[in-house]
Amino acid sequence: MNLLGDFTFSQSSLQDDVDCPRRFELRYLKRVRYPAPETQDMLEFEQLMQHGADFHRLIHQYILGIPTELLTPFADEAPLNLWWRHFLADGLRDVPDEKRLPEMTLIAPLGDYRLLAKYDLLAITPGERAVIMDWKTSRNLPKREWLAAKLQTRVYRYVLALAGDELNDGAAIPPDAIEMRYWYAEHNRVISFPYSEAQFAEDERYLLSLIAEIEERDIFPLTTDDRRCRFCTYRTLCGRGNEAGLLDEYETDFEITLADDFDIDLDQIAEIEF
Repeated sequence: MNLLGDFTFSQSSLQDDVDCPRRFELRYLKRVRYPAPETQDMLEFEQLMQHGADFHRLIHQYILGIPTELLTPFADEAPLNLWWRHFLADGLRDVPDEKRLPEMTLIAPLGDYRLLAKYDLLAITPGERAVIMDWKTSRNLPKREWLAAKLQTRVYRYVLALAGDELNDGAAIPPDAIEMRYWYAEHNRVISFPYSEAQFAEDERYLLSLIAEIEERDIFPLTTDDRRCRFCTYRTLCGRGNEAGLLDEYETDFEITLADDFDIDLDQIAEIEF
């Protein structure tokens, strides 16, 4: 498969390829937009998505310095009001405050391509440590092992180690100084992943191997785990059934993610030289 030279990968696109190569092809190469609902409970699903977007916006405004008393009235509905109370109490506990950069996007080279990471918050003490914060609004608290295997965990730390120098007074951020934290608003829980030189090298090997597999692929096969198809908008297109799964069974977070990577204006994103 000969990808375009300017193709930009992300944790979302790579995760799609790992979960189902056919979905990667449809979404990112053919750019097919198929209208099938993700779940049977679409109204509730959309409400949770909207609450997640509102929550991220509130945190963004809070970090930019808008007073709490002006923001709190906008968190008056459940479950947003609970998430907001949890955040005000503990969301930034032990998070560096010397430099806090909300909604920051970085790009680093990956083989012949680019790898993009869009962070909820980068909190950096220049020359000492960098904490990646990711706000999660899922109703379920996942197992640590599940998160460790997610491409988001690999990609976000890897990209910061490669592209974080301009945020760190011009010096590269050593992997050992990087930590990623998922903060679950519903549960007021943090699941943390430190980084290391060894893990950085392993991530690079793994990410390059994923791209090599995509380049060598002539056919993008369907996933062998057809349970995933119940929550995929392409399931009818692929002949994997018409009925969507139940919202309670939905295993991913209900929040706005970087699914439409090809709509991003790359000229507006910080990028390192390569």
